[in-house]
Amino acid sequence: MLPLDDPRWPDLDHRGWSARTLFSDRDAPFVPAELRHLLGNPTDRQRFTALWPYLCSEGTAWPVAYAAVPYLVEIARQLSPAERFEHVYVVGLVVMCSGAYGRTPGGLPADITAAYRHALPQALALLAETLTVPHDEATTRYLLAAAAALKGHPSLGDVLNDLDIT
Repeated sequence: MLPLDDPRWPDLDHRGWSARTLFSDRDAPFVPAELRHLLGNPTDRQRFTALWPYLCSEGTAWPVAYAAVPYLVEIARQLSPAERFEHVYVVGLVVMCSGAYGRTPGGLPADITAAYRHALPQALALLAETLTVPHDEATTRYLLAAAAALKGHPSLGDVLNDLDIT
């Protein structure tokens, strides 16, 4: 995993942050600080919910998401299966937004890519445990979408993710 104090974190773009253009949304979080907080406070759902759209949203997995995924898996591991839905779903969403299992953006450092790819099967194992607890229909659908992506079928994950159940 990319250490949380590694000086490369600010070079990893996310929603509201671009190192190349020196653009930063004032409200955009500093991802390593948020991950450090969540590692120590894994049940802080409000903080996690505020963070993850900066990693992956609107069909885009930002470069920082790939560095964050191993930490998301570690945070999810600290939670019970009933509490980790959002964490494992976000990892699956990163895969769906990447377009292919294990794909990362060009130019991403090899150590970040390797840690990301190593974390994906761990996320699938945690997701499988999460599927065993009761969920409503929508949550089950999102878990199945993430499972499809983490099994190497991100296109199927997209279909399940966008399925409108009425």
